[in-house]
Amino acid sequence: MITFVRTAIAAPGKLGEALVWGKEIAGIVKRATGNDMAVANPFGGAVTEVAWIAQWESVAKADEALSKLMADREYVTALTKAANLLVAGSARDHIWKHV
Repeated sequence: MITFVRTAIAAPGKLGEALVWGKEIAGIVKRATGNDMAVANPFGGAVTEVAWIAQWESVAKADEALSKLMADREYVTALTKAANLLVAGSARDHIWKHV
């Protein structure tokens, strides 16, 4: 099992909008890949971070899902909204293998 976590920092004053947009992205992921994606926000530490969390059976399945998303017109269009909502260069991916 693979757990994928993408985090990004919301732009100043944009946390609420970033969380709403994050849920929009999660809905597109569900439609395009059939996979659930959670949206999370810490209540301690870097509280302006947004995280998207998904699990796949394998790295190959995760790669397949990400390829589907990059080919999905709605997903690619929705990504353009991130320019106003997230701090440029703040996105980080964490890919965890369950043991």
